[in-house]
Amino acid sequence: MQLGHCRFDIDKQELTNLDSGDVWHLPRAEFQVLCLLIDYQGKVVAKPLLKKGDGEQAPLSDSSVTRAVFTLRSFLGPQYESLIETVKGQGYLLRHHRCRKEKYSSSDINRFSAKLLAGVAVVLLVIFSCGWIVYDSTRISVSTPVPLQSNKVKTISGHTVKVILYAHSKTNNGLLTELGQTMLQSFSQCKLTSWKNVYLSLSHDKQVLNVTLRGEQFGQSIIRNLKISDLRQPKQFINQQWLQGVDICD
Repeated sequence: MQLGHCRFDIDKQELTNLDSGDVWHLPRAEFQVLCLLIDYQGKVVAKPLLKKGDGEQAPLSDSSVTRAVFTLRSFLGPQYESLIETVKGQGYLLRHHRCRKEKYSSSDINRFSAKLLAGVAVVLLVIFSCGWIVYDSTRISVSTPVPLQSNKVKTISGHTVKVILYAHSKTNNGLLTELGQTMLQSFSQCKLTSWKNVYLSLSHDKQVLNVTLRGEQFGQSIIRNLKISDLRQPKQFINQQWLQGVDICD
């Protein structure tokens, strides 16, 4: 069965990346979770069922199931990690998807070229209209946002994680600073983690926390974007339950 750009061989218990040629022999937890998701493809599979499996072996723990989903998504890569969807309070779902076409007709190519040219034109128009590029007849300079803070922390095994804060202004950033310290403390308690850089920013109304995690796993770059809403006062955004849910530690 093909999942994104990967092919799953159930007999060999292997996932093969057809682009890079990487082959991953699935551990028990990942194999059990993936088989059940495929069996119920398009339907939500409850966590207790994922833990129990076929009943021939001891049940998996909650953390083993969470970790298995995370590593499967990581191997599928940023382009296809959304195939495995988290259904809050219920379980996980494997989406139906179409495999990429191997051959393209001339009409397909023409339509693609037209869309590509139109997209490039729109992007260039937006860039110039927003003033992101300043031309002085000799060079082009691109303005990039300056982070409010950038701090590093080491995990128990010595892996370095950088937490970077971005803010709309230099004032009234006490809450964002506290959230940055919480993330630093959380990573310091990890034995291992795949994440290298963590970016935090608050919306203008301070109702939504944006979190972007970047790292590397199985020799591939991975990225995860999260948005957390909190309408309470005082706001918390990040707590121990949330940290366990996103599983920042390997």
